[in-house]
Amino acid sequence: MSDLPVPDLDDLRFQPLVDAAKRALPQRVPEWTDHNVSDPGITLIEACAERTDQLLYRIDRMTARQRSALLRLMGITPLPASPARIVVAFTRTDGSTGRREIPAHTEVRTEGEAPVVLATTEALVLAEGQSSGTVEAVERPVAVAEVLGVADGLPAGRFPTAHRPWGPNTPVAEPPFGPPLVLRVGDTVWPAVHTFAEAGPDSLVYWWDDASCEAVFGPLVPVDGGPGQQHGKVPPKGARISAQYAVHRGRQGAVQAGTPLTVAAQTGLDAAVDRVVTPPEDAEDWQQALDRAGLDLAPLRRAVTAADHEQLIGEHVPGLARVRVTALTRPTDSRVPSALQAPPRPPGILACLVAARAPQRAVHYYDNGGIITALSLPLHHPDGNVDGSDDVPQPVQAAGRLDAVVRTGEDEPRLWFYRGKCLWDDGAERTIAEEFPSLPPEFTSDLDAVALLADPRTDDAYELFFFKGETFYHRACTYIDADRAFVPREGSRGVTSLVSEAFPGLSPQCQQSPDAVAAFGGVFFFLKGARTEPALWRREDDPLHVLLVPRCTGDPGERPPDGAFAIPHDTLTAVKSVVTASRLLGERLLVGKPRYHPFRIAATVRPWSSTTADVDRAKGAAERALRRFFHPTAGGPDGRGWPWGRRVHTGDVFTVLETVREHRGTTAVALYEGVGGGAVPSVEVSDGGLVLLGDVDIEVDTTDS
Repeated sequence: MSDLPVPDLDDLRFQPLVDAAKRALPQRVPEWTDHNVSDPGITLIEACAERTDQLLYRIDRMTARQRSALLRLMGITPLPASPARIVVAFTRTDGSTGRREIPAHTEVRTEGEAPVVLATTEALVLAEGQSSGTVEAVERPVAVAEVLGVADGLPAGRFPTAHRPWGPNTPVAEPPFGPPLVLRVGDTVWPAVHTFAEAGPDSLVYWWDDASCEAVFGPLVPVDGGPGQQHGKVPPKGARISAQYAVHRGRQGAVQAGTPLTVAAQTGLDAAVDRVVTPPEDAEDWQQALDRAGLDLAPLRRAVTAADHEQLIGEHVPGLARVRVTALTRPTDSRVPSALQAPPRPPGILACLVAARAPQRAVHYYDNGGIITALSLPLHHPDGNVDGSDDVPQPVQAAGRLDAVVRTGEDEPRLWFYRGKCLWDDGAERTIAEEFPSLPPEFTSDLDAVALLADPRTDDAYELFFFKGETFYHRACTYIDADRAFVPREGSRGVTSLVSEAFPGLSPQCQQSPDAVAAFGGVFFFLKGARTEPALWRREDDPLHVLLVPRCTGDPGERPPDGAFAIPHDTLTAVKSVVTASRLLGERLLVGKPRYHPFRIAATVRPWSSTTADVDRAKGAAERALRRFFHPTAGGPDGRGWPWGRRVHTGDVFTVLETVREHRGTTAVALYEGVGGGAVPSVEVSDGGLVLLGDVDIEVDTTDS
C-alpha cells in the first residue's frame, strides 16, 4: 500500500523571497540601482531570505507539543471560557413595603433542562416603599469530574484535560497561575507544585502546564555517570488519573435582556435580566491566543515595571482606592538650608565640611587669592553664632589644592583630601591609597568630593562616599577613634556606581564632577558653581515601596474618622501574594501604607451677608470644600485623590475657596504643619506621601456685609 501524499505547506522558497525583495527596491530605495549578486546589499537580502525559508520550514512541521512549549516560553496562555455578567432586576411580588435585603450570592437561574445559574455579586437593599431594584450577577461555573487517563509507569507523564479549567487570572504563589484543580492518582489527591526542583523521588506532586492545559508528573533528569535523578514520584502503571475542576459554558451560557429568571431560596420576588454587562466567550485556541498577544492584549502576569505592579494589584485586589509603587527617591523636604545656598556661601568653593553627626554649621573652603580660606555658616539658625576652629593645615595650604574634608562630629578631628594625599588634624601626611587600602586606584587621586554619612543605629558606623567625574565609590566603615581610622565594616563590600543612577533627580550639571557634596539630615546636597541641589541616595539593594490607600466610604467633605485609611489585614495579605508571585527574580518590595502628612488650615472669608444663617453656611461650605479638595482618595485637581508627593501651598487654599458660592471672597489663609506645629509657607510632602487635613478654622469677616 502506497503512502498517502503529504501536502507541501512550505511553498514559499528562497528564490521567490529574494525576487519579492528586489521588486520592492525601486519603490522603497530608488537610489539603489545595482541589484546584482555581487552587491553587498543583495547579499544581506539573500541571507535574510535563507533564514526566513528555514523558519517557515520548521513552523510547518511544528507539533502541538512544540507549539505549546513556545507559547509557554513567551508567556502566552489561551484563556478559558469566560462567564456571563449581567444586571438582574428584582421586583417584589408579595405586596410587602418594608425594608428588605437580598443578600450577596443570591442565585438566579434560567428555565429549561440545563439552566444557566448566576449569583449576585453584592447585597441589594430595597428601601421601605421601594418595589424593585437592580444588582450585578455573574454566571456560576459548572463542576467537571473527568478521568484523564491511565498511567503507563514512565516518568514525565502528561495528561490533558478535556476543557480548560476556569481560574481567576490572578498571580498566586502556588501553583504559578494554575487553576483550582483537584487531581487524583487512584484515590489519593496529589498537590500541585511551582517547580519539580525540590521534589524528591517519593514526592506525590504534579505540575500544571497552563500553555498546553496538561497535568505533568515528575521527570527523570539525566546525571553524568549515573542512572538519572527522579523529581516527583511516577504514578504506578495502570493507576487511574482523574481530575475535578470547574468550567464555564462560554457562549452556551449566554442570556438576553428581558429573560425571566427564577430566584432560589427567596420568596415573594420575581427576577429578570435587566441588561447584559459582559457576554460570555468560548475558550481560546492557540491561534486566538497568539493573535491577542500580537495586539498586546495578553493579560499581565509578570511585573517588569512599577506600573505593571500597580496594574496587577488594581486588577486582582478589591477594596483599594489607590496603589503607588515607587522607589522613594525624593527628599521629604526639598528646601536647601541657607548655609548651603549661594549666596551666602562664596562662589567657586573647593570643599564643604558638614559634621556627620549633630552638625551645627557648614564650613566652606574657597580659593582667596591663592590662600585657602574658610567661611563658617550656621545650619539651623541663619542669624546665630558659630563656634569652632576652621584653620587649614599647613601641608594643605602648601599644596595649593583642597579636594574634600570630612569629620564625624563638630568637635572631632578633620580628615583632609588633597592631591592624592590625606591628612588628619595634627597627624602625619599619607597617601589616600595608604589610608584606604581597599579603595579602587581610580579614586586615590584627583577627587571631586568626599562625603560622610552616619548610620543612626550605631555610633561608630558610617558610609564613605568618594566622588570622581560621573561615578562614585562607597563602602560601609567603622570609625576607630583611638587610631583615627575608617576601617571597612566586616561583611560589607565597596560598590562603584553612576551618580545619575544612585542619586535620581539631579540635574546633568550636578551629576558630573561636583565641587562639593555634603550630607545633612539624611539628604545629600550637591554643590556645583552657584547651584545646590538636594538628592536622596538610592542604595543598590533598596526595595520598591508598594503604597496602598483603601477605599473610604465616608463623605469626602467631612473629617474622616481615626483609622479610616488603615489597611485591612486581608487586603494586605492579598497584595503581598500578588506581588510575590508577579515580581522579577531578585526584586524586593515592601508593602504598606503611605506616609500621611497632617496639617491644619486657618482662613478668613467674607459672606454675602452678616445674617447668622449666611455666616454658618459660609463656614460649613468652606470647610467641606477644603476637606474634599485635600482628601487622599477624592481630592486633588482631578477629583481622584491628592497627587502623590505634592506639597500644599496657600495658593491651593485660595483656589478652593474662590469656587465656594456661599461667600464672596477670601481675605487671609494660613497653613500649619503637623498637629500642633507653627505656621509654614507650604506643607512639605515626602515622595509617595499624601496629606491629611486636620482642624479647619474658618473665620468670617462681616465688616462690609
